[in-house]
Amino acid sequence: MPIFRIKLTPTQRIIMSFLGVILTGSLLLTLPISQQATSQAHYWDNLFTTVSMVCVTGLFTVPVAATYTTFGQIICMMLMQIGGLSLISFIGLFSLQARRKLSFINIATLQESLSRDDTRNFKQFIFSVFQFTFAVELLGALLLSLHFVPKFGLAKGLFTSLFLAISAFCNAGFDNMGANSLIDYATVPIVNLVIAALIIMGGLGFSVWFDLQTHLTKQGHCRKLAFHTKVVVMLTAFILFVGTTLSLLIEYNNPSTIGNLSFGHKVITSFFQTVTMRTAGFATIDYTKAHPVTLLLYIFQMFLGGAPGGTAGGLKITTFLALVLFARSEILGLTHTNFMGRTIDTVTIRKTVALFSVFLMTFILGLFAISVTDPQKPLLFLMFEVMSALATVGVTANLTPTLTHASQFIIMALMFFGRIGPMSILMSISNRKSSREDNIQYAKSTMIV
Repeated sequence: MPIFRIKLTPTQRIIMSFLGVILTGSLLLTLPISQQATSQAHYWDNLFTTVSMVCVTGLFTVPVAATYTTFGQIICMMLMQIGGLSLISFIGLFSLQARRKLSFINIATLQESLSRDDTRNFKQFIFSVFQFTFAVELLGALLLSLHFVPKFGLAKGLFTSLFLAISAFCNAGFDNMGANSLIDYATVPIVNLVIAALIIMGGLGFSVWFDLQTHLTKQGHCRKLAFHTKVVVMLTAFILFVGTTLSLLIEYNNPSTIGNLSFGHKVITSFFQTVTMRTAGFATIDYTKAHPVTLLLYIFQMFLGGAPGGTAGGLKITTFLALVLFARSEILGLTHTNFMGRTIDTVTIRKTVALFSVFLMTFILGLFAISVTDPQKPLLFLMFEVMSALATVGVTANLTPTLTHASQFIIMALMFFGRIGPMSILMSISNRKSSREDNIQYAKSTMIV
């Protein structure tokens, strides 16, 4: 297990593992065996695709279906799976299966990779993560095959179903059917609902599923679910309901998106957009034809993201909730930040403010940089693209392939930071060794804010 023998911090190990996978994946996708005879892709395109897949985003400069052979698409599935669960998790699994004893720093790396603070039942948790992931992806592929096998035949139908299932659960947003994402399947309920379910399950976080599994199988009820689990489930349901309702109302009469669909299909399409904006990257409408206020709504949903410890990106819904609760307590002059009969600790609040600040500043800097390198593009579309990359969502207003190489490099950097950045920030806040000067308290002063 070479990566665990290098003397690096947990965050550095995670970053190096992702960089290693990106380099390896881009080279594998560049091999002639991975490229179709008609492919026009260069190494830059393969690198961009690899970064997007490993960072489970979904943006691309060349479509998978027109570029990669079956072998190349298998590599793509592996990249998305590794990106969703992280290479560190796979290394940890193989080590545990080989009955190797992990050191404290190795366990800390695994915990950071899976956003889990609790070390109790950690071995069982690791195995549960992979068992749950593969079981859900297999079930999703079987359900999707009910539509794609009759459409494409047995072999291609099963392969397409598996590709979509892995992509959906890992919140990657790639498909291997064309360049229009799932727009051609906007009125196919089974495709929309199965993929939406996979996205939601991947975005809830493994800690939530582990908690649900433990309490349902051992106690037969959910009375003692963890506070985090209750908050995530409640927030997810609330965001999905509000997002679906707003999207439906705004786009209801827009003939270029859902205006010409039946009411049932309008609801399904609006629901799917709300789900996919939680960092999945699939699309069943053309975002260039949506109302500007709809794109602003989607940008906010991308900003929120999913739950910690899963395959979703974004700021994370629990982080945003803690920020709102903290603001409320400050406005009302409350001593503590309380929610649902619990008090959120000060350390969590400080991490929340730091994460929000860095995430927002990164978005602003990324938007500024890409506006300089591609000044002719509409600002709203650039905002949509930048947030999509930073939140590792992967939806686009048909912009990605038309960007300059400089802008595409910015997008790659944003995708990488969006996948790695929040973890790095948390580790720097939690594990950074303070110097003597940092702990000095100077004379207090006031500053008007």
